[in-house]
Amino acid sequence: MAQTFNEITRNVVDHFLQNIIFVDDNAYQTEKKVNAFDANEISSIFAQKGKLCTIFAPATTEDLGFCKTLFSKSDVVVLDWYLNIENTQQIADAEADVEAEEPRGIYTLELIKNIVEDATEKKLKLIIVYTGDGAKLYGITKDIHEAIATDANYTIDEKRCQVSSANVTILVRAKDNGEKDQLKYNQDLQSKIVKYEDLPDFITAEFARFVGGLLPNFAMSTIASIRNNTSNIIGVFSKDIDPAFLGHYVSIPDCNDAISMLPKIFGTAVANLIENSDVDFDSWIEAWIDENIQDCNTIINGKNIDINAEKLKYLLKSSADFEEKFNTSFDIQAKKEKVNRHTADLYKIETTKLFCSENADTSNYKWAKLVQHSNLFSSPKIHRLTTGTIIKYKEEEKFLICIQQSCDSVRIPPNEERTFLFLPLVQGIKGEAIVVGEQDHLIVDNKSYSIELHRFSPYENNANITAKLKENGEYVFEDIGGNQFVWVAELKEMFAQHIVAAYTSQLSRVGIDNSEWIRLIGKTK
Repeated sequence: MAQTFNEITRNVVDHFLQNIIFVDDNAYQTEKKVNAFDANEISSIFAQKGKLCTIFAPATTEDLGFCKTLFSKSDVVVLDWYLNIENTQQIADAEADVEAEEPRGIYTLELIKNIVEDATEKKLKLIIVYTGDGAKLYGITKDIHEAIATDANYTIDEKRCQVSSANVTILVRAKDNGEKDQLKYNQDLQSKIVKYEDLPDFITAEFARFVGGLLPNFAMSTIASIRNNTSNIIGVFSKDIDPAFLGHYVSIPDCNDAISMLPKIFGTAVANLIENSDVDFDSWIEAWIDENIQDCNTIINGKNIDINAEKLKYLLKSSADFEEKFNTSFDIQAKKEKVNRHTADLYKIETTKLFCSENADTSNYKWAKLVQHSNLFSSPKIHRLTTGTIIKYKEEEKFLICIQQSCDSVRIPPNEERTFLFLPLVQGIKGEAIVVGEQDHLIVDNKSYSIELHRFSPYENNANITAKLKENGEYVFEDIGGNQFVWVAELKEMFAQHIVAAYTSQLSRVGIDNSEWIRLIGKTK
């Protein structure tokens, strides 16, 4: 029997999860206490599941400062609610002094707020508050939500004892104290009790519930493959190559070029490793459709389309061309306005709606940005002007893309002025679309007469044209004429070269005087 998408995701997550950190002040206590935590038993349980388990028992508030580094290296964070530790540092929370005699939750809330602030809108984090105060689960959930309520993205689900945003999930669960009648007066909370031996499966299930999707599964599967082949990767990048690298380093005019090669070489090596991984993506897609698609209808190119899982599975087959698949899938081949080769693109533009009735545009822009941009995680440390750099005039919403060849963008002698070529990015014309924001795109205006030329000179003995960091966080290029341009994004190298090639093909056109009659005949045949 084929696996469900949830089963596929849980299997992927199980292979991906490696590092779970527990923060509990009672972790290494020799005597059993209320709210006790058996570190040896926990370590053994996770070891049997092939997981690395870090257990940290802070003694003072100063020790909590070490948690930030540990959290950044962990896949999942598990926190005790009541950290009874010595206050050796002043907590920023104004309520800390008021509750000094009974500091339940104060330090844990500080840790949660630190994780939330670090996560912003990009990092995915699963946090579990694992407490012996089982009867207070609802109250703890509310306290957590109130502590981070300044961020409107966080919602509370009291029934699940959960506080969450799009990229952070915080769950509150009770430790099992071994009593058969635990929480007997709060039966609705008994499902929130998690035994030690159930923690690995519980964490896997919740992580899968939180993260699972086709692309997240691919990313997790890939990361797991890289982790499992770390020794092989280091072996390929062996110290035997150091002399050759240094020989190359000293032989070229700009040593930074040698350093900039390394990420590309490493990326190619990892890509080769990933391509050899065994992922049955076709079965993933079918399982995803079975789990996510319900019978419904949507509007595609102005036409009402009835959707179900089987129709979409047929549409996803690669054996037939789009027009045939679409007409057959949705039984519109007999209708007057069926999809043909002239109208296919109009339908293709809106196909995302078949799989996502809402927020289709958001999904499309995120996918396009993933495909086009090279700066997916953060902007580069050094912002150089080169092929594919997108900038905009500082004082107006006018965007440009640099088409200066990379080899002409480097090794510029000090004090030399060099002309850089740019094409405008505009609205309202046909051409290559480029994502320039979270939900915005512009078209490359590659007409020969639209090109802009700006002269730049390196500063501080750089061999490249680099941007200066301003106080407002913007990186700004300034040309010889005093025009300022804000760095926006960096396109992937091959995509940038594609734009350059399209522009140069425009330059190679030959205009001739011809018979208008014979020219039109040629266009209509």
